[in-house]
Amino acid sequence: MQVVSSLDVAAQKRVITLPLGGGKATKTLYLGPWEKPQTPEPGVSPQGYTVRQEYQNITHAHYHQTEQWQVIVKGAGKLGRANVAPVALHFTDPYTAYGPIVPEQEGVTYFTLRARSDPGACMLAAPGVKEAIRPSKRRFILKDKNELGIATPDALRARTETALDVIVELHPDGLAAWMLRLPPGAPATWPAECGGAGRHLMVAAGALIHQGKPLPYESLAFAFAGEGGPDACAGADGAEVLIMQYPQPDAALLGGASAPYSMDGR
Repeated sequence: MQVVSSLDVAAQKRVITLPLGGGKATKTLYLGPWEKPQTPEPGVSPQGYTVRQEYQNITHAHYHQTEQWQVIVKGAGKLGRANVAPVALHFTDPYTAYGPIVPEQEGVTYFTLRARSDPGACMLAAPGVKEAIRPSKRRFILKDKNELGIATPDALRARTETALDVIVELHPDGLAAWMLRLPPGAPATWPAECGGAGRHLMVAAGALIHQGKPLPYESLAFAFAGEGGPDACAGADGAEVLIMQYPQPDAALLGGASAPYSMDGR
């Protein structure tokens, strides 16, 4: 189990250059190394970081060679043709193109989360990238802020019962997402894994208390298969926790990088 409070990552920032002339962005590391290994290792090298893009800085359309979740946590922008704002969620399979990510005037910040390392973004406009696309399920799932339904602070404090809402229905390979909604002081009870390959958990409202320490908005955990989630309870104002479970990886897509990728740190 890896647990990181959003209060502890202020120093873990770097300015990165977005590929294809996209401009600059700020990356804040939560989980995993700065330098990403070339070979994805299931259950060994989870990644978790935020990217902050200011207005007019663009992440052009691309894909990755591993499964990933992304969570919009600040600002607003467009993901492809869709408008996104906090808290919004999307999932993509390996070799599944998405984007561009285009911030509105206030900028946009989003988590990028993976259960196994990915070496970098494969930009569709770069030579050889489209030709290197390999067959996968090609799922692209987007859930906007209305579908996640984050409670207001008053509603969060007034909650009296724990609820577990399905955000992404369980798929046969273990892909799923839930929102755990906890009243003040309630213990966190994590959903059964049902074949998943680990999960990221992000505090989406209020705060959890873990080992006597607060985990407020944007705090992050990665639970390996069999761990479920951290031993925690809601803080005095309640908590909502987004649970993002990974599918079992396609064995045909494991191994070292097979497509040209950007070295920008994404």
